[in-house]
Amino acid sequence: MAENGHSNGAYQLITPPNLLKVKVGGQGGKGIDIEAIHQASSAIAYMADEFGDRVALEIAMLMKLSHDLDNDPSRSEKIGAKVLRIARDVAGQGETFGYNLISKVGESMSRYVENVKKSEPLNGDVLRAHADAMRAVIKNKVKGDGGQVGIELVESLEQLVDRMTR
Repeated sequence: MAENGHSNGAYQLITPPNLLKVKVGGQGGKGIDIEAIHQASSAIAYMADEFGDRVALEIAMLMKLSHDLDNDPSRSEKIGAKVLRIARDVAGQGETFGYNLISKVGESMSRYVENVKKSEPLNGDVLRAHADAMRAVIKNKVKGDGGQVGIELVESLEQLVDRMTR
């Protein structure tokens, strides 16, 4: 039935306002702030330049945590939570800044921590293998997937994780 109450087949087309269009500059909006886009791009570029330094600090923390684990395996659960946070952060940021290989290493480390049997403590050597791989990627500024060597590195870490989580 039409809005005017007549049933003669007449209708009224109601078009709701496009609020998104208004917000981004159409129909009287202010438009996209180009300066804000340039500032965001500059911030991302700066963060990309600093990525190696930030990851180096995270690697140092992973090495410390792996040694703490060796010294006190009963802390495995708490250490695992810290390792998992670092591994996920590194994995997420790696791809953002073009370090896809380090992301794969971080994902492998995350998978290890998530899948190790609860009845067994984490293994410090497995954590160090991943941290050493991250260190090599950062030291050599390996962007992308690392080519054939990177693929083999990730495969070897994945095989290690598979063996340690069975």
